[in-house]
Amino acid sequence: MAGETKPPEISERRRRVALAIAATAMFLAAFVGTATNIAIPVLEEEFPEVGLTHIAWVISAFAVTQVTFMLLGGRLADRIGRRRVFVIGLRVFAIGAALSAIAPSINLVIAARVVQALGVALVIPSSLAAVLPLYPKHQHGAVVSLWSSMGVLGAAAAPTVAAGLLEVSSWRVVFAVVVPIAVAGMVLAARFMADDSVTERPPPLDLLGAVTGTLAVGGATFVIVQGRAWGWVDGRILAVSLVALIGGVVFVRSSRCHDEPLLNFELIKIPSFRVVTAASALMSMSTAATWFLYPLFLNDVWQYSNLEIGLAMTPGPLALVICAPLAGVLVDRHGYRELLILGATLATLGTAWMAWRLRPDEIYVRAFLPGTLSIGIGMGFMLGPANAAALRDVPLEQLGAANAAFNTARAAFAAFGVAITTAMIGNAAIGERIEEFRMGWWSMVAVMSISPLILLRYYKPSLLGD
Repeated sequence: MAGETKPPEISERRRRVALAIAATAMFLAAFVGTATNIAIPVLEEEFPEVGLTHIAWVISAFAVTQVTFMLLGGRLADRIGRRRVFVIGLRVFAIGAALSAIAPSINLVIAARVVQALGVALVIPSSLAAVLPLYPKHQHGAVVSLWSSMGVLGAAAAPTVAAGLLEVSSWRVVFAVVVPIAVAGMVLAARFMADDSVTERPPPLDLLGAVTGTLAVGGATFVIVQGRAWGWVDGRILAVSLVALIGGVVFVRSSRCHDEPLLNFELIKIPSFRVVTAASALMSMSTAATWFLYPLFLNDVWQYSNLEIGLAMTPGPLALVICAPLAGVLVDRHGYRELLILGATLATLGTAWMAWRLRPDEIYVRAFLPGTLSIGIGMGFMLGPANAAALRDVPLEQLGAANAAFNTARAAFAAFGVAITTAMIGNAAIGERIEEFRMGWWSMVAVMSISPLILLRYYKPSLLGD
């Protein structure tokens, strides 16, 4: 494309290695999320003194922490150097994974998962931001799709790998297996990723926004998860609700007034960023909730073993992995709109199929497999292209913050999805949850169906230059 040149100091080999490092980090971030879902039934057995509501915080605490600190991670990447933040993030991630593996109690597992999520919050925005400027604009769709598809590959590999590890060892190995890969990524990143150290002194960060944003998202998730268990009018729930509300108001005001806001509301004025982020957030909310329900349903209702659960969950993510590279090529050639709408529609139909068909007297190939394949294909057409579409009109100097904001929205809604379905199940007795499972899936169908409608109504080629 005319006017586009590669930085002369960056060789083709170095660009590819840098992309491989960033993509591997995305793989790890997705792997630890899905692998943990597989371990939830095992954790229920190992810690019978606490209910599902408590154990679900192994997932929810990770998601909330990732959400509340990813914006900060994006800002730090743009301010102090993307490679530096990336390496620090991998180090924190590895420490958190190691601590999760050796934690003697469920509360310490949750605390270690918070540490691990802090690392992910630094890794995700810095990894793509450190690589994307090295490629010409017309290749960004393929680059982002490859980066995102590695996250999908991590999700696809996690069920089978985690189930296999659970068959021959324990849940602790599931947490520990990512540590050596993260350490290797730290070493390679220091050698191959471009050094983009910032020499000018940037203005102070919006620390008030960081604190109040954490209180808002974390408090809202806590209320959703614990509200049913404690009672919606319990004094503790009302107090946390008030703190979350005040935190949200102060966060918005601080972000609008600060010279270096954690969330730059100017990004919302970019139509492509605003529309695609909203659609993707709703999709993430639904898919995270359904992925949380999968292993619980298969273990609880169909009495599947750990290995059978892993194998049963693999086809959908595998279809996603197969479709994701094709999606990157298609959007670079034909644009984003039609592919995004198709992907969101297929994912919605797949979730509706599973909500309708999954019951005790059904079989896998008739009830589960068609739904998970439809969801997988739909997400393959949606995930990577949506990330690229959201960033396509963002100024280069704001890539880190914009990528963080996009993925923060997805992660926040994913946390809410898990929290909502956890609240629906509550502490219902194992073996008596079928109605709660179906209610959870149908509620997510309602949420997911909004995503293609938003894209159909507001994602206009004439408006967005698609």
